[in-house]
Amino acid sequence: MTVVEVATGRLAGTTLRVPVGTDGAVPDGAPLECFLGVPYAAAPVGDRRFRAPAPAPGWTGVRAADRFGAPAPQAEGLVSRLPSFSVAPGDEDCLSLNVWTPAVTGRRPVLVWIHGGAFVGGGSSMAVFDGARLAAEQDVVVVTVNYRLGALGYLWAAAGEDAVANCGLRDQTAALAWVRDHAATFGGDPDRITVVGESAGGGSVLHLVAGPVAPVVRRAVVQSGEPRVLDAEKAVQVRAALCDELGIADGPGAFAALRAVPAATIVAAQGPVFVRLGIATGLMPFHPVVDDDRATAVVDGDPRTGVAAGRGADVDLVIGTTRDELRLFSDPRAADIADADLEGMLAKLAGPGADGAAILAAYRALDPSRSGAQVWEAARTDAVLRVPALRVADAHTAAGGATFVYRFDWEAPGIGAAHAVDVPFVFGTFDRDGWGTAVGADDRAEALGRRLRTAWADFARTGDPGWARHDPVERPTMCFGAESIVVDDPDGATRACW
Repeated sequence: MTVVEVATGRLAGTTLRVPVGTDGAVPDGAPLECFLGVPYAAAPVGDRRFRAPAPAPGWTGVRAADRFGAPAPQAEGLVSRLPSFSVAPGDEDCLSLNVWTPAVTGRRPVLVWIHGGAFVGGGSSMAVFDGARLAAEQDVVVVTVNYRLGALGYLWAAAGEDAVANCGLRDQTAALAWVRDHAATFGGDPDRITVVGESAGGGSVLHLVAGPVAPVVRRAVVQSGEPRVLDAEKAVQVRAALCDELGIADGPGAFAALRAVPAATIVAAQGPVFVRLGIATGLMPFHPVVDDDRATAVVDGDPRTGVAAGRGADVDLVIGTTRDELRLFSDPRAADIADADLEGMLAKLAGPGADGAAILAAYRALDPSRSGAQVWEAARTDAVLRVPALRVADAHTAAGGATFVYRFDWEAPGIGAAHAVDVPFVFGTFDRDGWGTAVGADDRAEALGRRLRTAWADFARTGDPGWARHDPVERPTMCFGAESIVVDDPDGATRACW
């Protein structure tokens, strides 16, 4: 047992011995210190609901940091070909984090993980996010974070109301500040903090890097993050729909009434709001929104605009997607679709003036064997995630930032390189909750996982993940797969369609 002292009191961690194989940076079975369920902010309950995170209260004596804190309140997750990201039911007292460190002495790089889950699910206690192997194998400090989700984390608030918007992002900002202030306590380097996020976590990282409040990190890794924001018009619709579901008048007194509603009731009301507004809001009605009060804003526009304006230029950035992102969420409309109908759908996806026939031809030229449904999934992946990420990379590079682009190509059974397939590779957790079977883990997967973890750790350590910086002409891209190679502008012809 190791005891450390943080601003709020003393913590007793647990000593582990972690198998990392025989070719790691540290000996196999080296000791690791683990601190779980550490509060970084006060419980956002009662009058603190819908408010910015407040400092965590102190305690006397030694607090046992030997179990995860509760995840944020959430419903059961969507069913997919991968293990669920839901850790329902959760609890409002959720603002905690976890630390894995090889030792509480020294100055190692720090990787802070922001979990995904469509901004309505997930939590740091998910077994796939166990930071032990990553920390031990790469000799880094790993931190995983809980934050508020759904309406409790992302309900819009008008300027002057007794609430703030984007509570979930504000929680993440508070957690990163806590990590900066305490990195040295856990053997970390406060000047080498890298924030890493996947899916909603990746979108969060984009907002943190490109927002009006400068982040406290040196580097960032965005895995499959969508650079999108809900504008005020859509956010107002979401709030009105939620209030309607709960029988609350939407107006100046709405937040007082919402604070009296049990958290589980609010979470239950999110489902009908999704059904009513999911298409209009891009399938994520609870999502970072443009703050109405610009004086205290953490979001004032979409991340691409912020990056293009030079925000985050001093934050080194790795950004990428999986090759087949939206194969995880197949569109039933595309089953057995005729080319004429597909051309219309492609034109609508691309926007006014687009030539659907030309887009279809570009995808068929790349792979003539593709069915209409496969073309549609590839096009959605490009339009929604891959190309927006590349535009962020272009903007970050143009602003003078150090930018690196990757693509994750590992073929999982039945779904290819779909959304979230990369997650267990980051942590080396194929043995958890059926993830190994879901992604088809074998010796090649183990080797790929080590390559990916080494790249992220090297980036955190030195700013260099191991391949050339991005430029908008050559577009060098590390393609992580069974054989990892750098390819210039992979699938450039289809990229150019968007």
